[in-house]
Amino acid sequence: MSAARDKILARIRTGLGRGTLPRESREALDARLDGAFKPDEPLRPRLPDKPLAALFRERLESVAGTLQTLHGEPYIPGAVATYHASRQVTGPIAVAPSLQDLDWSATGLEPRFGRSHGEELLCVSRAFCAIAETGTLVLLSGPENPTTLNFLPDHHLVVLDAADVVSHIEDAWARIRTRDADWPRTVNLITGPSRTADVEQTIQLGAHGPRSLHVLLINSPRRS
Repeated sequence: MSAARDKILARIRTGLGRGTLPRESREALDARLDGAFKPDEPLRPRLPDKPLAALFRERLESVAGTLQTLHGEPYIPGAVATYHASRQVTGPIAVAPSLQDLDWSATGLEPRFGRSHGEELLCVSRAFCAIAETGTLVLLSGPENPTTLNFLPDHHLVVLDAADVVSHIEDAWARIRTRDADWPRTVNLITGPSRTADVEQTIQLGAHGPRSLHVLLINSPRRS
């Protein structure tokens, strides 16, 4: 047992009115710590034994988000149009420029590509990755994915590649650090729609941002 840990444990036991830890107990404690703790590896919660995309969906839905699986990026405009019609959204929509090369001509939506001006009830972003542990989306700011799309609409749709779902938040930060680009000015972590329980501890969605969060999960090979 290290000297620092020994002193801390001694103070705790003294505060609890207990004597010195017996030698046998000290040795047993050391054996357990030596076998379980690896200082060079971060301590992370153990996740259920299931595919990361499935776990992400489970955690997302637990915080009032929804998810739809698509079998390729060409299906994105049609999925946005279907959602638009099902929620009876009116007025213009704004879409991230990173999705501008898709064929939007048959949707009848006439999207505006770029930042939101605050008048669009529906906006579409692309996620950099997602965290299965908490059902969290990670979005990076930049010209191809303006941050205003994430917070100004009532309905926020987010495109996510299934290959970009990571297990823990540490993996998301590692991906950002190693990507071949400058560090973004803003990294947004979004877990479900905006909510508050300020009034009588009753959950209200859309208090400070979108009241619905819908993920379009692209189940196709990783983008090059």
